Amino acid sequence: MGRFARNLGPVYQQLRSDIYKFCDALNLKPNNHQRLLFDAVMRAQNGTGPLKIAVKSGQGTGKTTGSGVVALWRSLQAVDALTILTAPTMRQCNEVWLAEARRVLQRADPWLQKITNITKTKIEIGGRPDWGVKTVTATKEENAQGFHEPNMTIVMEEASGINRKIVEQFKGTASNPNCLMLLIGNPNTRDCAFFDCFNSQRSHWATMTFNAEETPKSEWFDPKRNEELALEFGKDSDVYRIRVLGEFPQSDPNCVMSSEDIEKCTDKSLMLKLVSARRPDGRPIRQFGIDLARFGGDESTIYRRSGMSIVQWDKFAHREPNQIVNMAFRWQMDAGWRDEDVWYVPDAGGMGQGVMHIFHEARKRCLEFHNGGRAADTKQFENRITEAWFSMARNVRGLNAYLPSDNLLIQQLCGRQYFTNKKGKLVLESKDEYMKRGYDSPDRADGCVLAFYDQVEAASQFASQGDSGHLVGSGAGRI
Repeated sequence: MGRFARNLGPVYQQLRSDIYKFCDALNLKPNNHQRLLFDAVMRAQNGTGPLKIAVKSGQGTGKTTGSGVVALWRSLQAVDALTILTAPTMRQCNEVWLAEARRVLQRADPWLQKITNITKTKIEIGGRPDWGVKTVTATKEENAQGFHEPNMTIVMEEASGINRKIVEQFKGTASNPNCLMLLIGNPNTRDCAFFDCFNSQRSHWATMTFNAEETPKSEWFDPKRNEELALEFGKDSDVYRIRVLGEFPQSDPNCVMSSEDIEKCTDKSLMLKLVSARRPDGRPIRQFGIDLARFGGDESTIYRRSGMSIVQWDKFAHREPNQIVNMAFRWQMDAGWRDEDVWYVPDAGGMGQGVMHIFHEARKRCLEFHNGGRAADTKQFENRITEAWFSMARNVRGLNAYLPSDNLLIQQLCGRQYFTNKKGKLVLESKDEYMKRGYDSPDRADGCVLAFYDQVEAASQFASQGDSGHLVGSGAGRI
């Protein structure tokens, strides 16, 4: 191997030092989108940028060629440096990605063609089976295990189609020294780890967007395609957003809220506008939403709402439920709110069952919230938790709610899905169903939703008739 490295000599060292010199050896002139990616890779290589890079892209921007150049260049950084290329299907790995790499190398300088060999499933460098690019499908967690080499590169093509748990497995591999991770693809859905890179995890990633409107005409792309999509679907459609603009859809069809709407509700100017909102009869709106952790790793959350604004919130780990309730009482006292003006809406299931008596003993007005309790609107909603989420969603869409600018809260609110049952009623997915899709418990979202539950009056009537939602306190029912 030493003789091989010596034979490469200065040329090898030159190509390792600069990805643009490598492009010259490939006889490739990168477009502006690819330059954004290559600059980010160079910063990562030089230690001045994150080693995690995420690229969402429209179609026809040259993203596959770009990721191929990154994979090959990174593989040259050290002898036996390994690149793992993964995608949702083997066809994407071999028939699309490797085919594009083969096309690019066909134009390269002869000596570069000589040291690289592309088979049906991998790219070998220098005739060494463990130096180059290997392909694996992103279908099983075990496919992401067993790689421990330094200087590794992980390229995840069509990243929006890769399960969160598999991405997490690859992140573990990416903890090796000088390991670079690239997620790239069309932003087809919001319910994925790829979406998280641009939202709840964005502080850990170098992120960029390839807008096909900015892509010049080339041998593989004709801008007329954009015009045809605009005419057929409209520029405001999710089809145009995904295929052209390289943006995630406004909302997944089965998600209750969209992140765009939620993000708008974090504008602080809304807080001043909405904090003094009152009920139709002029009474103040003062309400607490409390979600109590079910398990040790979950969070307990408190959200204090004045008018249509969340004015105070906090999260707590490893706290006893009674401590959380007493904390909310202190917030009320500090705010100078009278008991007769305040409603508490705690999650009364699970851990909450054992502390409902505290509200009663303190003479607080409290609606014990049971997720499966009867909705005020029984024609539309199967249960109370579904009604609460859709009630908040209406306020969010109408910019009639101020929310904290908290990435995890936003991710939890925009990630919860629903379905329609055989009776035609809307049903929110359960916490367990939500968590099976790779998320942690949505404790922040549930606490915030309870703070915005406006059907307390109707729920109080149901409670007095023996419904599963109970009222306690001297002021119960007098809202």
